[in-house]
Amino acid sequence: MIEVRDLTVRFGGKTVFEHSAFTLPESGIVLLRGASGIGKTTLLRVLSGLLKPETGSVTGLQGRKVSFAFQEPRLLEWMSALQNVALVSDPKTAESLLNRLGLEDELSEKAGVLSGGQKQRVSLARAFAFSNDVVLLDEPFSGLDEENKRRAAELIRTAKLAVVVTHDADDAALFQPEANIIL
Repeated sequence: MIEVRDLTVRFGGKTVFEHSAFTLPESGIVLLRGASGIGKTTLLRVLSGLLKPETGSVTGLQGRKVSFAFQEPRLLEWMSALQNVALVSDPKTAESLLNRLGLEDELSEKAGVLSGGQKQRVSLARAFAFSNDVVLLDEPFSGLDEENKRRAAELIRTAKLAVVVTHDADDAALFQPEANIIL
């Protein structure tokens, strides 16, 4: 079990979390749903260790490998889709994941020329190519049409533990009823 205890995070004069507590399961899909600005991305950043809270602790992630697909893809624009994913794995795994996400024709395309939805899928493939125990996904369906959302959801279901941020009820419905929803 992953526990967040006594979490306080402030940015300037804005309090995002104040002495909050969350418990996440060991496995499955956790959806963080809610309006913009309530702290979904902030919680992912705390879970990943990218943001140190003012107070509080996270237990249950020690010794576990965590990967993160950010809201914006953060690809190396001068590298191909395949090269971006192979940075964290081997080319065979990278190609398999990209194919699974419908990018078989874009393997050798430079990331800088891909559409927003294609970049999003490359980022998702990279998060899954990294050998992980926990995958954190910030708005993974951004820029995707229905078919590609379905493909992405199928991949996300393969994770040991996926923590998925979304504000869209339709995106959350892709995981009903198996997902835990918080926030």
